[in-house]
Parts: sequence; C-alpha cells; structure tokens
Amino acid sequence: MSREPPEAPQRVLIVDDDHDFAASLALLLEMEGYAVTVAHDGAGAHAALAGPLSAGPAVALVDIRLGHEDGVALATALIAARPEVLAVMVTAYASVPTAIRALQAGIYDYVCKPFEPGELLATLARCFDRHRLAREREQAEELLRRARRLEAIGRLSAGIAHDFNNLLAVVGGNLKLLREELERGAGADGAVMAELVGDALAAVEEGIAANRQLLAVGRAQTLLPRVVDLTAAVEQAAGAARAALGPRIALQLAGPGEPCFAKVDPKLFEASLLNLLINARDALAGAGRIRLSVERQELDDAAPWRLEDMAPGNYAAVTVEDEGCGMTPEVLERALHPFFSTKPAESGSGLGLAMVYGFARQSGGTLLIDSAPGCGTRVTLLLPAA
Repeated sequence: MSREPPEAPQRVLIVDDDHDFAASLALLLEMEGYAVTVAHDGAGAHAALAGPLSAGPAVALVDIRLGHEDGVALATALIAARPEVLAVMVTAYASVPTAIRALQAGIYDYVCKPFEPGELLATLARCFDRHRLAREREQAEELLRRARRLEAIGRLSAGIAHDFNNLLAVVGGNLKLLREELERGAGADGAVMAELVGDALAAVEEGIAANRQLLAVGRAQTLLPRVVDLTAAVEQAAGAARAALGPRIALQLAGPGEPCFAKVDPKLFEASLLNLLINARDALAGAGRIRLSVERQELDDAAPWRLEDMAPGNYAAVTVEDEGCGMTPEVLERALHPFFSTKPAESGSGLGLAMVYGFARQSGGTLLIDSAPGCGTRVTLLLPAA
C-alpha cells in the first residue's frame, strides 16, 4: 500500500469539522507523501485556497456535513473559486440522491465513512492522474500552437522574400542594362535608358505598395482617421468599383437610408472595401451578383464576435456578400493568413484579406467571414460607430 513519495508534493486540503478525524486523516496522507492542509469550516477552506495556484491544494476532501454548513455547497463554491481543484466528498450518509447531487454540483468523486485507506488512496491517485493528464494536454496544445505560429512566420517570411526578390530582380536587371547602355557613351540610346529607368522606378513603387500592405497586416500603418459617413463612402466606392468589377457583375447596394458615421481612415477604408469587392468578383468567376450593405449593429458583452479589446456599443457593419463558390472549412481557417491564396501566383500576393483584417483591428473593429462551399461568402467589416 505504501509508495515512494512523489518528486513534487501533491497537495490535499481536508475540510472536516471533526478535529480528531481530520488529524488522523492528515497523518495518514502525510505518511503517504502528500502535503496536507486542514480546515474545519468554509472560511478556513477558502483561506487555504487563497494563495498562489502553484502552492495551493489540487484536491479537496470535504465532509458532506460541516456542523451547520452544507459540504456540497461548500465544495461547489471552492470549485467556482478554483476550477482546477478536484473536490471529493467524504460522507457517512451515502445514498443515491446524495451521489447524484454531488456529481451534478461538479464534485469529482466521493468516499464513504468508514473507508479503507486503500480506497481513499486509490481515489486520490485518480485525482492526481487526471491533473497530470490535463497538464500533459495543455503542454501538447501549447506545442501545437507554437508550431503553428512558427509555420505562419515561415510562410510570411517566405512570401516577403519571394515578392521582394522579384521586385529586386526587376530593379537590378534594369540597372545592369542601363549601365551597359551608359558604357556605350555617345552611342547610348536615350529612349532605351528612359524606359529602363521607368521600369526600375515602377518596381520600386510596387515595393513601396507591398510594404504598405505588410504594415497594414502588422497593424503598424499610419492611420489618419476622421469621422466618415460610411453610407456615402460606400456609395462612392461602389460607383468607382463598377468599372473594375466588369459588365457581368451586378452590384446591389443597400444602406440604412441615413448617415452611418464611423471614425476611420477614409482612403484605407475605400482600399479595403475595393479589396473585398474584387475578391467577391473573383469568387463569382466574373459573372453574378454582389450585395453591398451598410447597417448599424449593437454589440453587447455577450456578442460572440466581439473581441476582448472591442468595447461594447454601437458599430457600423459594412457587408460584402456574393453567391460564388464559397470556401471549404480548411480555406476559411486560413483565409486571413498573410500570403495565403487560392488564386494562381500571378493573380495576387495573398495579402488582401490579411490587410483588410489588419486595418479593421487597428481601427478598433474586426473582420467576420461566413462561407461554405457552393453557398457563397459573406464578409463583414465591423468598425466602431462615431
């Protein structure tokens, strides 16, 4: 029945108003290598759990009758205060209703007085095995999260390197040709040199634009926010986008019928909205209907899409909805990842949605995507109302 003392002390709290029984039980557990804390009432039990998590008891043995106190109610309160604590009821009044009530209250197990020491030690072993498995699962989940972060960083680095290598190749190639033309001296062709310089400058401009996108993804771009009527801004952007969408795309605009104000950078808002419209056009393969709408939404504390740093209150919701191919769950999960794209490499950098999301988050809002294969896609840009 005896075992080797554990390397780290396994801490147990005994809550029993019978001082003699509590002392005997504590002595038994201490002989088995446990670190024991004893309390004789609810106040003492709560005080025992008030310290740091790492030094507090992991299992509480609570008598079901504590004088005038209800042991099950106390155990439930202890679990509410410290959810990681496993409560085990100790009772001399075992019955089916008692067991059901204890389990419904979140009690892990219960043992009956009088009990064999082996029975109690086996129950405690199960409790600490559960704690060990929970720690191992948390460690495995953290390793998985870390691996995914590293994978995302790797994709981001590879995407940046690929895009800028292409731009540098254009700049470098044109400069080499320009140098060769200059070495011809008086025979150099001014028109050729001007074309080479123009191509190199165009590549530099692309690099600057790509850098702006990366700053947007990293939420480090410089915003110039002001109060904007999104109803008017959306109407203006829709008019400008119709030519880019093509004659086979029907763009339907729905608004609240009155101004809808938000404090945003108007240029970046227009660029983000155009990005969403182009994505919708591509999902429709160039033909179909896109619905663009503006509405007010009230986000309370319970709103599932309200992030922790988003204050409850009024938000403006700008929605772009298409009836295109939709996204699989795998694609939807990665849709906001930088440089992820389902389009051919020559059709885009994969920074569009990541840039829009970065703009939304930096503006105090967020980006919501609802999509399913064959059912189209609904993208909502949520921004705090002014």
